[in-house]
Amino acid sequence: MKKILANTRRMNDGMMGQNYWFNGCMDYVMECLGESREYNYWFFSGVTGDSFTQVYSKNPRCSTLCLTDRLLSDVIDKAFDACGYNYDFVVGINADNRAAYYDRIREYIDREIPVIAKSAGNNELNRYGVICGYENDNFYYLLGEDTEPTVYPERFFQLVFVGEKKDCPSPADVYRQTVMAIPAMLTKPATKDFSFGKQAFVDWANSFQNGMFDNISIDDPVWYTHSSPAFACWSMHGNYLCMVGTNGCAMGFLHRALELNPDMTFIEQLFPLFQKHNGNGFHTLIGMEGGFGLPPKVIKNKARMKPISDAIMTTGNIIDEICNVFAKQ
Repeated sequence: MKKILANTRRMNDGMMGQNYWFNGCMDYVMECLGESREYNYWFFSGVTGDSFTQVYSKNPRCSTLCLTDRLLSDVIDKAFDACGYNYDFVVGINADNRAAYYDRIREYIDREIPVIAKSAGNNELNRYGVICGYENDNFYYLLGEDTEPTVYPERFFQLVFVGEKKDCPSPADVYRQTVMAIPAMLTKPATKDFSFGKQAFVDWANSFQNGMFDNISIDDPVWYTHSSPAFACWSMHGNYLCMVGTNGCAMGFLHRALELNPDMTFIEQLFPLFQKHNGNGFHTLIGMEGGFGLPPKVIKNKARMKPISDAIMTTGNIIDEICNVFAKQ
């Protein structure tokens, strides 16, 4: 038997800055449930903190694309509380127990509800997508910018099942609460594996000056973890550069917050700071030493990387100005 959801579509548009795939999944699930289109990609990207939080991985062999990429368990409550749904977040799925979830997935598809999944394997599969159909024990996925459902090998290791509706705050309250939480996002304490906000910029900049890459051979495949060889050093630089550019889209969330909460006039003071932080910062860095295509031989050269480190710190220091606006409220 075969069934595919009728309204399959592309969930993310990278050219529009929609690079955080979990938020596209949430947008699509809400659409399938017939919910307000207020609950769109930009809503969830702000609520989860993805749009406001620079993240740095201390291990270049374990890069992260955003908060929801590696740290979904830290923020998934925010996403579902904001839209008023319970959920079941299933982790620890492996080859021994994966088939035990097949019937539940098919049941959701039969009810016209997609299931959010994260799969291991190729780079393109190592992100969140949705299971949107099945044919016996083969499942159809939509991943990121896919325009058509595609069958991928069954290597999912996380599943998110949307649950029953529950009480939720109004969108205006959600926007207000999220904006007021921005300072906490920008100063989130580092963990053993990751740093956040201002510290993420410090660690990113310092990594090019502290000898972190001195002992990694030019031939080591870690330099080419991105699916395209043109994006060398993705785990060390391009990934974080992408975050800076993507988070420029936080401006849209701030504009909507002010529209729904016109008393929050201080938001107007944030607009030029976020423009300087994400917009100008990104355009400066993208023009230095090849931007996304920064080659390994350059990243291992501390002298050539010093101007990039300085530019990263200049961008990161704007976070202090952003936090000062909130401190005066």
